[in-house]
Amino acid sequence: MAEKLQQETILVNGYAYPSISPETLEAWLPDLTFVSTFSYGFTEDGQLIDLQDETITEPARAAGVEALMVLTPLDSQGVFNNQLAKALLENPEAQEQLIENILANIREKNMFGVDFDFEYVFEENRDQYTELVRETRERLNEAGYLVTVALAPKTSADQQGLLYQGHDYRGMGQAANLVLLMTYEWGYTLPQQCSKSVCF
Repeated sequence: MAEKLQQETILVNGYAYPSISPETLEAWLPDLTFVSTFSYGFTEDGQLIDLQDETITEPARAAGVEALMVLTPLDSQGVFNNQLAKALLENPEAQEQLIENILANIREKNMFGVDFDFEYVFEENRDQYTELVRETRERLNEAGYLVTVALAPKTSADQQGLLYQGHDYRGMGQAANLVLLMTYEWGYTLPQQCSKSVCF
């Protein structure tokens, strides 16, 4: 893992759904270091909800691009569920099971690591989330795999809002190997007023 990171002058990650067209994926791959398959879910007891992502991982491997599995709090219906994240983060046994399942999946599918993408984590679960990422990184690094985390784009440590208060920037910077900032989150804010072609 370390050799791969040291060889690159810039690391480029792209997220992709398994439904991505082969032509689009082929066009992307020459510019990527990692491709992150979106997305695996999980259950309250730490079982993975599998993703049929071979349409991404196999072309990526052939192109020399490393695949990461993205893990989000998706329930069995494929819906984001922060109550699911809360239940997991407050259950050490479930977290242990989840880490084991992540490691088994990475080995089975010959992937490079995992990207944690837990959005809307409750503030009271912030430190538990950081600890889950840290423990996963320690376990996966020992086996030669990478752990990244996607974080909402804060402008201050005490920024209010459910999207921000559950993410500890300093803690995650220490817990994960790499941090990805989801700056596209800023794109969802609508301008206050628009007059002709000018918005302000």
